[in-house]
Amino acid sequence: MGLKDMDRKEILINVVVFIGFLILCMGGGGIMGAITRNDFGDNSEWYVGLKKPSFNPPSYLFGVVWPILYLFMAISAFAVWTKTGLTKEPLPLVVFFIQLALNFIWVLIFGKAKNLLAAFVEIIVLLAFIVLTMVLFVQVKGRRWTVILLVPYLAWVCFATALNWNLHVLNPDDGKSD
Repeated sequence: MGLKDMDRKEILINVVVFIGFLILCMGGGGIMGAITRNDFGDNSEWYVGLKKPSFNPPSYLFGVVWPILYLFMAISAFAVWTKTGLTKEPLPLVVFFIQLALNFIWVLIFGKAKNLLAAFVEIIVLLAFIVLTMVLFVQVKGRRWTVILLVPYLAWVCFATALNWNLHVLNPDDGKSD
């Protein structure tokens, strides 16, 4: 169904739902960033003090990459919603919401709890749910393309997983002792 086939009510519902996905993904990511702004990067004595692998990116890069990834996630989930809704075929979006929650939880485990091993275990679970989300999204008729928007997210989380593991290996005490 194209835009020209929708009445005003349907268009309004779609706009509201799209804004909802944007708020959930980007707003949730922004809230996590605000909650942990002093726990990551150059603002964090703990993070600055960690021994880092050679491939550790500059801190500012995270602030550039994540909003783009959250935008792609919101667009992808909204597009799936337009085909499945939340009741007709709920599983793809239920799994999407679980992986999004896991994404936000990782930030708290890594940044607030400063537990590198627990964060690594959690990010492995997150990766599994991202892949499952992609498998479910690609099966939604007419929305196979949504997976393309999730590929950069999967790649970034794979990179973050390698970074998380290396930080744990280099800082087995979670950077809490000198």
